[in-house]
Amino acid sequence: MSSSLDNDYFTRSARSSTDNTSAMTRCEPISVDPRIQEEIDNGDTDYSPSDLNETFSVTSSIYQYREENGRTYHRYKDGAYMLPNDEIEQDRLDIVHHLCLLLLSGRLTLVPIDKPKRVLDVGTGTGIWAIAMADHLPEDSEIIGTDLSPIQPTWVPPNCRFEIDDAECDWTFPKGYFDFIHTRHLALSIRDWPAYIARLYRHLAPGGWIEINEHGLTGHSDDGTFYQHSPLNVYLEKLRSYAAKAGFMVNNNPGAKLKKLVKQAGFVDVEHTAYKLPWGPWPEEERLKELGKWTVVAFESGASAYGLALLTRVGGLKREEAQAVCDDAVKNVKDKRLHVYNYQHFIIARKPRIGEKPPAAIDAE
Repeated sequence: MSSSLDNDYFTRSARSSTDNTSAMTRCEPISVDPRIQEEIDNGDTDYSPSDLNETFSVTSSIYQYREENGRTYHRYKDGAYMLPNDEIEQDRLDIVHHLCLLLLSGRLTLVPIDKPKRVLDVGTGTGIWAIAMADHLPEDSEIIGTDLSPIQPTWVPPNCRFEIDDAECDWTFPKGYFDFIHTRHLALSIRDWPAYIARLYRHLAPGGWIEINEHGLTGHSDDGTFYQHSPLNVYLEKLRSYAAKAGFMVNNNPGAKLKKLVKQAGFVDVEHTAYKLPWGPWPEEERLKELGKWTVVAFESGASAYGLALLTRVGGLKREEAQAVCDDAVKNVKDKRLHVYNYQHFIIARKPRIGEKPPAAIDAE
């Protein structure tokens, strides 16, 4: 285990800004690989498995849970979380972790903190981020991952452990306990974001940092190839509609909304960084092309992971109807003529040190 943390893992993003310009509008347009158009002109309009390099696998879980729509879901706080927890979903979560590493150029976080003593990963999923963090911190550090489902491995670094807990209920940890709290993709888990962010503040030590990573549920394209009537947009519109009906936060710019809430909670040094995440290997830039490949692989199971429970429980669709909506969206994403992306939002912020007065909360972006 490393006795010190590489600087690459804790580096303030050069793309961050504290001004009031929208983080989304600061993102550059994505250039389409001209070879994609040549293939389309030759009648090759869909990505093949070789285009996507689908070779990802992880260890399966031994646990069994409630089955619904052909997927399994946790029983603890049954129905509170809309995503499944089966082996297929565990694979997807690990792919998402890989995507985030690619987005952040190999870094585990954007927070500018050196060797935090106590770290909490809320909604840890398979625990892959917590384990990676434990590997890069000294053995006397403490990394805790919490989740509704016990799907984490039993063989972990000695400075890492996992607990079953609900992020929206009061935590048993002492106040001011953690130096760093990390949270990723809880948009379909958290209904009361102000209360959740207040909980982060309460259990963070003075001077400690948080990072909230969320993604937008809206598709975009820089060249007009993402149409309103496309199967992918139909899927995303239903997702947003039913998520809002279920009480979850739905916002075209969730990063800006979260930044405002974080400031209102009393945090300082609040920064919002947005990244474009292409869906498909259509970009010209190799790094973005690699991201696009993995995004499609993740979406092959992610479409139903995000969609089935919402479409059936909230939207009232039959299982076959809901599955068809998801399948059509996946097929649409594999069309080379579609150059769509969404935004990944990262909010980092610091709790004021003892004696430090936070500035008055202001609207941002």
